[in-house]
Amino acid sequence: MINIEKKISNETASILLTKKCIEFNFRKKFQLTSGRKSIVYCDCRKIIAYTSEREKLINFALKKIKLDKTLNSLTNIAGGESAGIPYASLLAQKMKLPLSYIRKERKKFGKKSQIEGVIKPKDNVLIVEDLITDGKSKYNFIDAVEKVGGRIKAIFVIFNYGINNEFLEYKGKKIKIISLAKWEDVLNIIISKKFFQKKQIKLIVNFLNSMGIKNLKSFL
Repeated sequence: MINIEKKISNETASILLTKKCIEFNFRKKFQLTSGRKSIVYCDCRKIIAYTSEREKLINFALKKIKLDKTLNSLTNIAGGESAGIPYASLLAQKMKLPLSYIRKERKKFGKKSQIEGVIKPKDNVLIVEDLITDGKSKYNFIDAVEKVGGRIKAIFVIFNYGINNEFLEYKGKKIKIISLAKWEDVLNIIISKKFFQKKQIKLIVNFLNSMGIKNLKSFL
């Protein structure tokens, strides 16, 4: 099982780098939504444009979900607005499960709903997103599911920054995070393929450490 998961992580990291879903710029830094300047930028939404890679990542997701016995009882796949919706759609279709999606906030008109589709009380829900950083953007999704009586079994993402490695803690609960790759997998690829010089690797690792990303000491 460990070998399968490692293969998935390595191949996912390679795909994200090859398709420039993960980019680096040491001179002209990227501006994040928080306003912070960053030498790294991750956009997993790009993958939906590439049919072969998209199919491969969805199949990887299915394998990881099936490997986790606690997810055998899923009854609903819920995509987070907006980047999680395409991945949730693909997964729900493959798994033959109901699909829903969760808005970041309730609509201000009509029924003022936050959830589109149907999440029933006691549904076992998998929240799907493209990536997770500190996890705070997932709080509204979690609240929306729990408000209608759904039970969140896990959060699935293509890429996990690694600030929260295995679980997201929220309101006294530990919600499992299932991911295909993390920064350590990406760093292993860029080092093995000599994408950057050692001083640039050090800059990347130091920046990621400053964001609170764990388990990167071995790269310094």
